[in-house]
Amino acid sequence: MASHPDPLASSLPAPYVSEPVEPRIMADNRSDAGSSTSSGMLSDTRSDTRSDTRSRRTRSVDTAPSAGQRGSIRSRHTRASMYSKAPTNYDEVPNVLSMFEWNGGGRNVFLTGSWDNYTEKIPMESVQPGQFRCAVKVPQERLEFKFVVDGREKYNPDYPTVHTEEGERVNVKHVDPDHQKKKHIGPVRKIVSKISGLDMYSPFHLQETLSMIIFRVFYLLTIPAAFYYFYWLSVKGGNQGAAPSWIAFLLAEILSFISAIIGLFGMWAPINRKWRSLDSLKPPLPEADWPTVDVCIAHYKEPADQLRETIRAALRLEYPSHLLRIIIADDGYFPSAKSVERSQLGLDMYQLLAEEAGYDPLLEEVMNDQGLVEHYTVLAEEDVVRHDCAKECHVFDFGPFGDEMYAPGALPRLSLITRVKPANHHNKAGNINNVLFNSGTSGKLLLFLDADMQPTENFLLRTVPLLLEEMRDDSIENTIMLDDDPEIGRVNNTSWRVNRDVAFVQAPQRFHNVDKADLMAHRNAIFYDGICRGRDGFGLTPFVGTNALWRREVLGEIGGFVYGSVTEDTLTSNEVHRRGYTSKYAAEDLAWGEAPVSVAAAMLQRQRWAKGAIMNGMKIFKRAAEEKKSQIAARRRGEIDEFYEYRRHGRRPNNGFVRAMFWLDSTLYPLLGVAAYMYIFVALWYLFSGEAPIDPQKFVDLASAFVLYYIIRYVAFFSAFTDVSNIDILRSQETWFSYNVCHVIGMWDAFMGQKMSWVANTGQRNRRNWMEWVNIFIVFLLVVGILTRVIRFLTDGGGCRPWETFGALMFGAYIVAHMWPMAAISLQERLKALKDDEVATGVDMPLPHLYAAFTIIGVFILARWSDTPCALMTRG
Repeated sequence: MASHPDPLASSLPAPYVSEPVEPRIMADNRSDAGSSTSSGMLSDTRSDTRSDTRSRRTRSVDTAPSAGQRGSIRSRHTRASMYSKAPTNYDEVPNVLSMFEWNGGGRNVFLTGSWDNYTEKIPMESVQPGQFRCAVKVPQERLEFKFVVDGREKYNPDYPTVHTEEGERVNVKHVDPDHQKKKHIGPVRKIVSKISGLDMYSPFHLQETLSMIIFRVFYLLTIPAAFYYFYWLSVKGGNQGAAPSWIAFLLAEILSFISAIIGLFGMWAPINRKWRSLDSLKPPLPEADWPTVDVCIAHYKEPADQLRETIRAALRLEYPSHLLRIIIADDGYFPSAKSVERSQLGLDMYQLLAEEAGYDPLLEEVMNDQGLVEHYTVLAEEDVVRHDCAKECHVFDFGPFGDEMYAPGALPRLSLITRVKPANHHNKAGNINNVLFNSGTSGKLLLFLDADMQPTENFLLRTVPLLLEEMRDDSIENTIMLDDDPEIGRVNNTSWRVNRDVAFVQAPQRFHNVDKADLMAHRNAIFYDGICRGRDGFGLTPFVGTNALWRREVLGEIGGFVYGSVTEDTLTSNEVHRRGYTSKYAAEDLAWGEAPVSVAAAMLQRQRWAKGAIMNGMKIFKRAAEEKKSQIAARRRGEIDEFYEYRRHGRRPNNGFVRAMFWLDSTLYPLLGVAAYMYIFVALWYLFSGEAPIDPQKFVDLASAFVLYYIIRYVAFFSAFTDVSNIDILRSQETWFSYNVCHVIGMWDAFMGQKMSWVANTGQRNRRNWMEWVNIFIVFLLVVGILTRVIRFLTDGGGCRPWETFGALMFGAYIVAHMWPMAAISLQERLKALKDDEVATGVDMPLPHLYAAFTIIGVFILARWSDTPCALMTRG
């Protein structure tokens, strides 16, 4: 599979031709008819009329396989095959850049077309879940093309279609030669692009640039507009006759403003990276110089079968087998601290890994007698390096070993690593540190995955290049580096090397069991499609605990995962950023997992996040200077030459203000979220008393303060998140109210030192939680308040001040509409007997019907108001 730079770039490289080499997989079981057996996502299903224009392309292996191969090594037929680009002459004629889009869902989508006889499969960029696009240079002629969606060839019904001579239905497109001439890039845009460093050539990048400029302008305008608004609300516009409501509203607006300023700051310089693939770098990086990778899958109490697909996905990663090791960090093998009796879950995991490694275990004794588990290492207490995370370390290696690692179709080595826990075992952080320091693992890079996260086959090919940097011919590294690199080992090439300033690369979390509505906001698109891109622009992408590729050297320097919080991932990334390292964001759907299936499980997850955020802040404030010095001294390596010591000394963080803003955003969001309950209090007060929190004397004052402030703020918000869909923005606003109870309880747990039991990400066992009743009760109170306000308007002379009634109704209805989706799911889970694997969908609010109903009711209320004494007096 060939890789391209960013499909939105103004130009794309011409196709290259790779020499066919001996394939690593077994014989290609191609039938006489020309079809082939499935070989993963890029399996060839085209007829032999096209197959003879292609050559099979796989990566070569430096070491030949051994003559005697054990039958325990399973052939890797399921791995995705890769094809070279056949020689073409279409780039000899004028080509134009054309955009192709796919909106039909899927995880991995590729484009293939007639411009190169369907030879190349071009990866498409994921714009948002289910939507992909790419820009390709194609000839100025009639084109036929189709899409490969998760290994299946499909056509897009949004494009015109035709039937080929073979009877296959494909898309067709006519490229207009004059289309590009109309969009000639003028000298002014070229000069501006050169000075600013921004891409002003591509119309898509130009749109992103304009959005960024608009955001920056309105973000800065938000500050003076807010100060004037708060002055007006405090001195002129507040309803001091309703002091509780007025004060609560003022405090809520201030907290909301602080939250917006801190949160939106990260969108100052968002970045969309130009993609490149490890196997198609220019200049190429020899496979012998690819770094070794340990894939660490964290497991605790999840059922063993739940990990089966995750393990299989890891085994299918497109990476040389002898450079890859799959590790299951099993923290449930021994059920409790200091226990040496393995659990039934531990036995299930042991048998699962043996099966996936190619064995068929019946009994443990039989397996050991036959030598199927070739390496079982127990590190006793005196051999353990880090006693803070383990009393004993147990390592089960299921092979392959030696020359078998290089055999055709060999799987990566599969290992099970567990520990006998000390009394204070530090949960997941201790489990990972046991793998890092006690088990003897040695991969230069570490890919961390949760038990339910299944990586795509190209995960490493797409993320490893973000850890590399191209070396200049005159660089000092090229001049003095003659021996092994103390950080990354021996390097045989002079073009690429590991970027020592980058600590890790983070990829987003996607979930295959989340529908388009996503009523519980599992996609968290504001964060993954917005905030992470923005922080990537500063080199400060946060670590979310999974789907991240780390450099082992960096983790070794900081002493592994940092203890002291239930969200050890954020604490660890804060530490590496404090030491001057940067991080990058791979904004591509590279791993898919399973989201919580119930509101209760989702709330417990958000409660843990909120507790961890507060604990992170508390740890930073409580950390003493002596503790810092002792930790740094303990973590310092023994021997390092002066050159690398100089590099470390020179790596000083020069973005203290930016880091402080991001730290405040990550730490204070549970506290600032209390504003949601203040708004709810104001709405209830307004509905039951009829007293508004503001009392503008003139419409001009209201427009110059309240209206102006919110117009500026909303323009800044929506221009910052142009890449986030409207439905995801709506979900973020809804869950700001619905998840607030989780944030409050999480803060209480953090301040009071309460312990929180483990909750599986899937949450199938958590169907009930008392926090759900808080949302249901609030919605009930608001509905009662709305009915009360309508009745009083019609009966108690409220018609004299109709604007107060309508203002209260709008305020209350706004909050009800935002809290209703999750409250409806909670009610459905209680009123219906749902199975463990059944997902409650809630009851979507039929907005068109509600708008019609409100119109009719509004007309009725106005008609009824016309007969009230105030209305009769007004008519005279």
